[in-house]
Amino acid sequence: MPNLHMEETMHRNRLMSVLAIAVLAGACASSGQPGSSPRRNRNLITADELAELNVTSAFEAVRQLRPAWLTRRGGSAPIIYLNSTRWSGTPEGLESIQLQSISEMRFLSASDATTRFGTGFQGGVIMVTTR
Repeated sequence: MPNLHMEETMHRNRLMSVLAIAVLAGACASSGQPGSSPRRNRNLITADELAELNVTSAFEAVRQLRPAWLTRRGGSAPIIYLNSTRWSGTPEGLESIQLQSISEMRFLSASDATTRFGTGFQGGVIMVTTR
């Protein structure tokens, strides 16, 4: 009988150690460096980010902030939507959108775009919302 009690105690101690390590690892992962800027969403460009730029068009802003959005995927370029209306079949369509009019820009992957709009979005979608 004494061995059973010792085994239970050892098991409980191991469990508590694992729990303590998990809590500490989570705390370390969630805390940022002091004074560092918050991590930005890779699928969203906000008006605050745009205000920091010295460019005039949405295309230049995307090229500087999220160049991966302009990459062809599955042989297709991303399609541009302006205020939920199809605007252009190529990223160059962003050149005609003035930066000061933009509230936010969001990238939808091919699967997210297909869920929202239907088929034909292998390159994804860049959604631009104006003020």
